[in-house]
Amino acid sequence: MWLSEPLRLRPVGLVSVLVLDASRVLASTANGRRRIAFSRERIGMEGFVSDRRMDTAAVLIHPAIRPLPHQSAPFAPVVQPFPLRPVPVSRETFPSFISRFSAMNGVSGRDFCRDRDFSLKRAVELERDVVERIGAFGGLSSDALATMLSWTGERAGDVRMTFRGEIFGSRALRNPKVRGCPVCLRDDAVAHRGAAVEAMAMRGDWQFREVSLCLRHRHPLVLLWEVDSHTERHDIGSRLAEIEDRVLGGDFDRPLSNPDAYDLWLDRRLGDGSDPTWLSEHSLHAATIFIRLLGAELLRLNPFPPEDQDLLRAAQATGFEVVRGGEEAIIDALDALARHSGGHNDEPLKAFGQLYANLSRLYLDEAGFAPFRRLLRDRILRHWPVAAGETVLGEALPQRRLHSVVTAAREAGVTADLMRSFLLEAGAFEPDDPRPDSRRTFEAEQFAPLIAEIPTLVGPGPMRAAMRATKKEFEALAADGVLVPRTRVPKIKAPWRLADGVALVVELQAVARPVAADDAAWESILRARQRRGIPVGTLIAAIRAGRLQAGQRESVEGYSGIVVARTEVDRLAEEEAHRAVPDLPSAAAFGRSVGLRDGGRFLALVAAGHTPVTKVQHPRLGYEMFVVSEADVAAFHRRFVTTTTLSTEWGEHRNTIIVQLEAAGVARFAPEGTDFGAIYLRRDVEAAVGRQGRAALSRTS
Repeated sequence: MWLSEPLRLRPVGLVSVLVLDASRVLASTANGRRRIAFSRERIGMEGFVSDRRMDTAAVLIHPAIRPLPHQSAPFAPVVQPFPLRPVPVSRETFPSFISRFSAMNGVSGRDFCRDRDFSLKRAVELERDVVERIGAFGGLSSDALATMLSWTGERAGDVRMTFRGEIFGSRALRNPKVRGCPVCLRDDAVAHRGAAVEAMAMRGDWQFREVSLCLRHRHPLVLLWEVDSHTERHDIGSRLAEIEDRVLGGDFDRPLSNPDAYDLWLDRRLGDGSDPTWLSEHSLHAATIFIRLLGAELLRLNPFPPEDQDLLRAAQATGFEVVRGGEEAIIDALDALARHSGGHNDEPLKAFGQLYANLSRLYLDEAGFAPFRRLLRDRILRHWPVAAGETVLGEALPQRRLHSVVTAAREAGVTADLMRSFLLEAGAFEPDDPRPDSRRTFEAEQFAPLIAEIPTLVGPGPMRAAMRATKKEFEALAADGVLVPRTRVPKIKAPWRLADGVALVVELQAVARPVAADDAAWESILRARQRRGIPVGTLIAAIRAGRLQAGQRESVEGYSGIVVARTEVDRLAEEEAHRAVPDLPSAAAFGRSVGLRDGGRFLALVAAGHTPVTKVQHPRLGYEMFVVSEADVAAFHRRFVTTTTLSTEWGEHRNTIIVQLEAAGVARFAPEGTDFGAIYLRRDVEAAVGRQGRAALSRTS
């Protein structure tokens, strides 16, 4: 029957058929099915494969369908999946499936798509309607199609893709360089009785650039082709046809390599999503890149033969062995890299190389890398003197954590050599620390008072002028430890705290009574020392203890105007003479008696000028020794308490007292971080324990 009008087909089943106007269409019946023959005019028809070698082409139509006049409602045939269609290979990508599908039906991928009224570009870009139609032609179930797409990778934004249920950066999966396992491709071809391109399948895991080995064949992934155009790159059939002979001939084969723990872990994570390591809660995209970058930097500590493939796999294996151990293992590795780059000008970029470069730029805003950025940032702040406000890996530092000798010197306005002397004496670092000044770091907060104080320190001249003291008076105060320099380093010419000298004068003036300018019954402290041999420190300790009255001579300002009564000095001298015997407790022994069992701590307290002691000459051996007089004891107890002395005063066990002090938040006496042991300022304890505690703490001198 000849039809001169367009044939309209009713939609039937899952697939519709569109037939354009044809001048002559013949309908006939053959073998129980209706066959439509037509001329070689291009007719867009789904479910139809054209054969350009024939004058006609055909499509099978369900026998129940009859052509109707064009006035009738349209109808369409039921198109079954193609008889010639590939069975998906495990992990096969969608473009690979299209390639094998078209090859089995004797056409190229481009023609296969064109004959379905869509382009290969739309197919490889995974447009949803195109994907579903090809899936129907290929007889793919919805689950099979979803699995194939998961191994292909689908767009999840401009630069993101969903791959195996996780988010990846597009660069991790889409690359002009296409890799694969030549042994897999060759096995595909050998096992197939038809053309090789009908069987050779591209696996999805090959796309992921952090995969470097085919576990099945132990063969490294090799470069198969490199094409910039996305569509041309994924015209798999055409590309495989170009290299088919080389694949079958073994030209791509490389030495085999045994899989390591990294390969097995990554394959398992991609395969079923399981992960028994610390990395299970982290982005796979971020984790694999961090592993490779960290491993590559660690290889610098133990150099590996410079062969590209070996270097890549060695970096992955090395990095994974560290990262699988969790944060502590990663911290240890980062610390090792930081120490390895300990030169004067070595910054984080040199220490951490591409790991730092990529995390600070390429992956700075990617959320998946946040845990790894945090770990690296913490180590940078632990090894480099980063200033407050400086941005490290995208985050500004609110407060400086570390200073170096160089940065501290710059802040204080002194030379690095001078600052090093101050810090070394203060215990900021060990004397044998081999690091250069720019990397010789210390806790900024702990030594901030020292750094702030250094510019305020003065030499002897300005100190005497502020105190209104003569040179000899000042020297006597220094010799007896009444005034203690901030540093005893000989090269430092300005070691004195101006505030110490002024505070001493103010303290003495506060307890001094007015004395007439010509009153001969009074003498200066220096004169009392010269006349009776009593150390200046002992005289001032007696004033502080209330055993010696101080006076302020009229018309004489400052320290030079402080005087003491001659008769009281004489009495004090007689008392001290009786005490200057070996049965007086030594300074160290006294320290032990009050609970500072390390005698060196009490002596350090004395050397720092926080409590007085008395120098005496040993009656038999003649050497000077430090003993603790009653005045010294009184001065100590007036200012300090220990758990031992509080136990006596309160009648409670030391452990109970420790708990009470901790509960009250009483801190140990540790000016500028110096550890003098379990010693507290009495005023701090009294303030913390309240009225009842102050009564319990009170004592008579």
